[in-house]
Amino acid sequence: MKKFKHFMMVVMLQIAWSTGTGHAADVIHYDLHIVPDFSSRTVNLTAAVQIDNAQLERRFVFGLNDGYDSVEVSAAASAVAVERKRGQIVVTVEQPVRDLILTFKLNGLTGNSNDEARAVVTDSSLFLLWSDRFYPIVYDDWATVTTTIVLPEGFSAIAPGRLARVLSGGDETTYVFETGHPTVCFSVLADRRWIHTQRTINNIPMHTFLYPESQHFAEQIFQSSAEILAFYAEYYGPYAFDQFSFVTIDGINARRAFPGFIGYSPRYLEKEFTTTGHDAHETALLWWFYTLRGSGSGAFQWTEGFGDYAEFLYDETFRKPIPAIFRYFREQYLNSKPSEDVAYHELNGATPQKIVHGKYPWLMHLLRFAVGDEPFRKGMRLLFDRYRFRTFSMQEFIKTMEEGSGQSLQWWREDWLERKGAPAVVMRYDVRKSGDRFITTVILEQSEPPRYLPLEVGLKTENDMRLKKILLTGKVVKRVFKTDKKPKRVILDPNRWLPAKKKTVTP
Repeated sequence: MKKFKHFMMVVMLQIAWSTGTGHAADVIHYDLHIVPDFSSRTVNLTAAVQIDNAQLERRFVFGLNDGYDSVEVSAAASAVAVERKRGQIVVTVEQPVRDLILTFKLNGLTGNSNDEARAVVTDSSLFLLWSDRFYPIVYDDWATVTTTIVLPEGFSAIAPGRLARVLSGGDETTYVFETGHPTVCFSVLADRRWIHTQRTINNIPMHTFLYPESQHFAEQIFQSSAEILAFYAEYYGPYAFDQFSFVTIDGINARRAFPGFIGYSPRYLEKEFTTTGHDAHETALLWWFYTLRGSGSGAFQWTEGFGDYAEFLYDETFRKPIPAIFRYFREQYLNSKPSEDVAYHELNGATPQKIVHGKYPWLMHLLRFAVGDEPFRKGMRLLFDRYRFRTFSMQEFIKTMEEGSGQSLQWWREDWLERKGAPAVVMRYDVRKSGDRFITTVILEQSEPPRYLPLEVGLKTENDMRLKKILLTGKVVKRVFKTDKKPKRVILDPNRWLPAKKKTVTP
């Protein structure tokens, strides 16, 4: 649930990139060479950025941390002009070519992360975060990457891809990581305190890099994460990384996902693995952020909200409770005023969590409930097949889900995505006996203007609960049910997922 504090800056940079190149230019490979200086606590980095420049564009915009003291950019056989401002760098080449390599020499990054309350370099760790723009980043271009990190002896490192080579010499060790698949938004971490453990489960190389106080969770992490990875791969599509790693990190707020690995603070790891016993939330973001994600204004947040639902699916399948925090956010959202709601294209890093996590995953459940389990699954698989290593707009998401499910979703878009606030539903019911059977009359009334609203009503007897699916398309609907046993209670939304305010008027 890590909030993206600098979301609006990210949007500005994305717009700048698309404006400057019309998305004609495509970054296809990064070659990063990172040399931290632990005595001065600075980072020196060389980045060779390979660009497929089919339309011979001259102007390129990247995100780049303002903290670098020195920045030099060059291109083979061409002079370049450089402009830095407000977390970005604009590079203009005099002689554009189809296969363009821009080489950045960046020196002197120091101080604190922009996105977490900790230093980039400490005596015992290195923390290079994609959202801190430690390298010249294009946020929506999936690319392969080779990462070389030079560290003092005794450090371990992690970066996107697999560890391809380790070179030792003198008091230094050089780690080289290579990706086998395109990836996006790279982060690089190193620490001298980690205990490294590895397994191969379901043909996926799995690693833990844990501080000593967290090491006793290693086997639990392997087993639970292997189950979660297998579930998401079967539901959404293949795992998109060369390996899976789980890492403890000092100084981060709680937890977050990185390309191919999950990071937890030691305290939050202790809390999570002694309560739920697993991580399904951040692992879902390996599919819902790093394999594909939404595009356009608000997309980081609504992608994360949709990705929350992956955790719901896993919990349901393995009969685990939905984390209470999501029900808490949902109740907060339902109890808020319509004027406090935020349209999906207006979401940003400052949007309250009651909207991101209290609305969007529950809208996904509404969609699944309406179209059915198998059509929903087909839509998800089509989405992850069609947009693997790409972004999609909300319109493309809806179109893909319509194709996969074979059903129109105009109602979902108009009534739930484009309208603010939650509807209100009032249920009245009456139970009477007729011969040997019981007749339950249910009247449901929703607030104006009415929405397309599928929901559940539960008829609870002494021994069981019978669920009845009811579709509201107008203001009032009446349904009659016959049962052999007398319902003790009639419950509106017994599974507590309905994105609507509820009231039951008892007989």
